[in-house]
Amino acid sequence: MTWNVHLFDLGEWTKDKSSKAKILKLIKDENPDILCLQEFYWDADGSLEPYTRVLQQQGYPFVQFSIEHVINKSQITIAAKKGEKINVGHAVFSKYPLRNKQQYLMADKNYNMLSMEVVVDSINIFSLNVVHLTSVGFGRSEMAYIDEVKSKGVDAQNESKSKSLLKKLYTASAKRADMANRIDSLKREMDYPQIICGDFNDVPGSYVYNTVKGKLSDAFVARGVGLGRTYQHIFPTLRIDYIFYDDTALKAIGYKGISVGLSDHYPVIANFSLREREK
Repeated sequence: MTWNVHLFDLGEWTKDKSSKAKILKLIKDENPDILCLQEFYWDADGSLEPYTRVLQQQGYPFVQFSIEHVINKSQITIAAKKGEKINVGHAVFSKYPLRNKQQYLMADKNYNMLSMEVVVDSINIFSLNVVHLTSVGFGRSEMAYIDEVKSKGVDAQNESKSKSLLKKLYTASAKRADMANRIDSLKREMDYPQIICGDFNDVPGSYVYNTVKGKLSDAFVARGVGLGRTYQHIFPTLRIDYIFYDDTALKAIGYKGISVGLSDHYPVIANFSLREREK
């Protein structure tokens, strides 16, 4: 299961004070063997709080983190204490042992790829890689402008606002392309069958999608149905969260995305069976 949890709704963007508990409940109900979270956060002075310990108690003895940002908590919520900081990045919670953690910097230094080996058994070992590629970074006013144009059409367009959006789109796209090239080069150094998952912030068929995917398979293509939307804003067709896998080692037997408004992204879940491997 991969999910950009958007800081567990720390800023209460959903306007639902129970969203944090609902995120934890959804994870508990789905009970994936491996849980990969982007925009996860933990207190800078204690990695067990506020969600690490809770998730471990749900049956995940093996945990790995990578920090992408250290920010003042007060930037997100007025409930923060003075000087309180949080680490923001990737987290992997696993029922299988994790070893040989690596944290690879991307071309955009604010991002990294969290990599490790998942040991299912002595024969089945996988290189698991979790990414969150550069987002466009639209603010609330920009999202409101997009919604207005969608509802009212060309009459609502503003030239300067549209140019600003296009510039952000171009800049983010270029950064993601550089990151995709970096991931592609790192893949060639990995010893075990690969799984790459996370928030790519790019669509199927894009340069980023094709470069990162390479010869891997897309779990949605293998077992998904419909449009596969994973992001709830802008367009109803946006699929930007993926699980890629090596189909010589794994067979996809199930896939689903869950349309819940607990984050700006939807959780994505793939089920696999192990293919016969030589001992």
